Amino acid sequence: MNRRRSSEDEPTPVRLPSLTSLAITIGVGLLAFGVYLWQLTVPGFVAAYDSGVYVAASIHFVTGVLPYKDFTFVNPPGIVLLMVPVGVISRIFGSHDGFIAARVLSSFVTALNAGLLAWIVRRRGRLAMVVAGVGLALLPIAFFVSSALKLDPYCVCFVLLGVSVMYYHDQGLGQLSTRRLVLGGLLFGLAAVVKLWAFFPFLALVICLMVRHRRRVIVFAAAAAGGFVVPALPFFVLAPRSFISQIFTVQLFQKANPGDSPSVIWRLTDLTGFLRTSVSPTGAEAVVAFSVLLLVVAIAFARRVEHEGVDAFLLIAAAITVCGLLAAPASATYYGYFAAPFLVGVLAVSLARIGELTRGVVVHVRVSSFIRRLVFSLLVASGSLFIFALTLYTTTFYTRYAQFFGLYSPYLAPVNEVIPPGSCVVYDYVIDGVDSNRLQSSVPNCPSVVDPYGMWQEWGNHLKPPAPTFVAEWRSYFQSAQYVVLSFPHTPYIPWNKSLTLWFAKNYHLIHASDHVFIYAKVASD
Repeated sequence: MNRRRSSEDEPTPVRLPSLTSLAITIGVGLLAFGVYLWQLTVPGFVAAYDSGVYVAASIHFVTGVLPYKDFTFVNPPGIVLLMVPVGVISRIFGSHDGFIAARVLSSFVTALNAGLLAWIVRRRGRLAMVVAGVGLALLPIAFFVSSALKLDPYCVCFVLLGVSVMYYHDQGLGQLSTRRLVLGGLLFGLAAVVKLWAFFPFLALVICLMVRHRRRVIVFAAAAAGGFVVPALPFFVLAPRSFISQIFTVQLFQKANPGDSPSVIWRLTDLTGFLRTSVSPTGAEAVVAFSVLLLVVAIAFARRVEHEGVDAFLLIAAAITVCGLLAAPASATYYGYFAAPFLVGVLAVSLARIGELTRGVVVHVRVSSFIRRLVFSLLVASGSLFIFALTLYTTTFYTRYAQFFGLYSPYLAPVNEVIPPGSCVVYDYVIDGVDSNRLQSSVPNCPSVVDPYGMWQEWGNHLKPPAPTFVAEWRSYFQSAQYVVLSFPHTPYIPWNKSLTLWFAKNYHLIHASDHVFIYAKVASD
């Protein structure tokens, strides 16, 4: 005879004591911060270009030289505002020291993200917390972004803080005060001020809110809009046309450059977080990995369980974010970090849900206490060995990687030796000036060239010949400068048409040439 299933028949997640949850969260954060600081002690550094742009922008900003108005900056202004302390340190102690401070801050924020993700999934028990937190902390792509200055960790941090606020009690968003809606919305708005991709998890949370709250979602959306508009408004008022063009037109409506738009399979390998490592998966292996993940998720979400508000958000956020990154006009290796918290999070809760559903079967299996202790000890030992090996591997790997794809400090020694302090220098890679303390100039009207690649994006992303006004703009920079430092003699970030090439050859002469550092000095006028 069939009987109605009662609530007592449903598996329930492990209720961790708050102190235990807090201890695991702090432990994950400290583990991550420790290994990231270790990464910083390894010679060399990766992801140089973007780091130079953001540090240089903050240095110019604290001196009154503004993004959009005085120089091209193809991202929202959030990172510039966050890096104001770095700009101040750079002005007092030098840009090299400011850059070190920025790297330490990035390591802290990336570690905080791992702790926040562990805290967010705490309702699913210790397994979910450890898988989510440690998984995000030790993913190779996390080492990549923590050792530099990237937008993604800061954007993700605000998103995870917003999720923590919204799901603090995690009753499926059933008990949400207006205060939490507003605070959560403000945090998502601040995330968008750092990077527009915050819209992906924002949309996922709006979908979750609509199920129960319907009209109250307007409060959340309005707060998010306010969190974006208030810090961005002054920049818009000072340079409305450039603000719209550089942030929204370039980021949302640019045509894809084939060189920056790899295939979907290549992007899937990016999303694994292991690309460009010695264990980087092939395209086929990446497809298999995501197929397995889909199978695990399908099994885990086949039945309803208690407190699945966070689970649903992570699942929807992962789906929307992955689809968005696969469809974006451009792609880069480090983009995988933005999706990592949602992918790792949904894997963690899926494993925990499967464990909850099978717990009723496992408890009936008789196993001696000795076997249980032995299995537990082996798991702890194996996990510790894995963490140590992965940490050692990652730091060793990025030492080699830096010499080819990032900043290798010995290459930049000639910049200090050849160029006097306070000179007016134009760089195609502004990180060269930041790391060598040759960014800040005492020459009046020295041009602030921060992001040559971003300037190319605004002018057509290499998909059409450079406009005469663009060429004239670069010629004016060279006319005002005393030195020019290029990573290649004819770097692709400068519109080298025939007239500009001839003019430059007539007015500048090469004084140093080495690996990725070519220094030119202006010819003295008669």
